[in-house]
Amino acid sequence: MTQSAIAAQRPSVAWRVVGVFSGLLGGLGWVLLLGILAFIVPRFEEIFARFQVTGGLPWVTAVIIQLSHAVRNWWFLFGPAAAAVLAAPLVGCIWTRTPGGVIAAVVFGMVSVLAVAVGITVIVLGLFMPLVTLIQDVGNKT
Repeated sequence: MTQSAIAAQRPSVAWRVVGVFSGLLGGLGWVLLLGILAFIVPRFEEIFARFQVTGGLPWVTAVIIQLSHAVRNWWFLFGPAAAAVLAAPLVGCIWTRTPGGVIAAVVFGMVSVLAVAVGITVIVLGLFMPLVTLIQDVGNKT
């Protein structure tokens, strides 16, 4: 193959930048989600325990709390996985310089942002459902 044929197969710098940006955005989203599970959810668990609503939690809230326990107990697995997720777009777009690497980084970024948005929405709804019920119960007792 000639040099011009090899250069024609490489993605442009702009596409590599898009791949790196979207991949890093997706990776940072996963790190944010892990951070919420590791640091925010335990605070809500303390609130639920303080108000003694642990027995009557909705199943979504119970699953979120169990995921939080898994992230905190198995941090040594989730930490390297998060680092790998952040490094993957850089490897795919910058060092390999192949169209497949750029496409993979862009797809990963878009899918990750969507999955993280859904995950954070489920976590917020799951954590606030028991609080709304608790507030209604307190309001009915007065």
